[in-house]
Amino acid sequence: MGLATAMTRALAMVLATGMCCGVGSFDGGEARAGAWTLEAGTGQIIATGLQSVASESFGEGGGSPRLNAFTKTAVDTHIEYGVKDWLTGVVDVKVGKEGDGLTGYARSGVSHVAAGARLRLFEAGGLVGSAQILGRFVTPDAAGRAKGLAWSAPQFEPRLSAGYGFTLAGIPGFVDAEAALRFGTHRGIGRDAVKLDITAGLRPWRRWQILAQTFSTVGVSLGGSSAHYAEHKVQAALVYDINRHWSIETAGFATVAGTNALKERGVISALWFRY
Repeated sequence: MGLATAMTRALAMVLATGMCCGVGSFDGGEARAGAWTLEAGTGQIIATGLQSVASESFGEGGGSPRLNAFTKTAVDTHIEYGVKDWLTGVVDVKVGKEGDGLTGYARSGVSHVAAGARLRLFEAGGLVGSAQILGRFVTPDAAGRAKGLAWSAPQFEPRLSAGYGFTLAGIPGFVDAEAALRFGTHRGIGRDAVKLDITAGLRPWRRWQILAQTFSTVGVSLGGSSAHYAEHKVQAALVYDINRHWSIETAGFATVAGTNALKERGVISALWFRY
């Protein structure tokens, strides 16, 4: 039971660390959990801050990089609540400001509102599987002309996750893999994409946890949308448990490969409250 509790808390730390952003996009950065669900009647609130820059972008088909002067600041608020032991409700809201001094692109305000639920499918021998569905409303991609969320054109993101908790040389750890398809109901509002996220974590000391993560997004053609887009991010994070209710996190990330994607570098900080 002690290890199971430790793994649940470990996976909770993944929530605020998945920050992804495409060229000129404002559709990334939402927190997300792995395969684990919360116990009924418990919940958590995570406030995450992100600051990133990019001086150039990956070209298409191995072409020359393009120059950019991109900056981004964002705050994400993520709320989860255990409706049942096997069902967790999710709400996520992101506010931020981003722009590119070379292209004139600029955007600020609420970039997305998302809500949904995660359903545990099975749990046995340290292995957990779940399915999640989110509905999202995002700011349109019309650079510099966005006037708020597109409430009439929702996006949907079904996601399958599998996680495994283990002990390595007496150190609790976990691995988690997630695959998702994000698609919209209106062309030009958000990108249709396949997403693959992998996280590994170790807790070498009682209050400290180390995370290593990769986040990949590949554009797909659904309903005539453009698929010439991909990005692959790596991230390292350190989490400190102040007490059973509060934790703080710091992380750094970089886009290491892509097509028509920013070579983004950034830092993340997060404050957790569990109840």
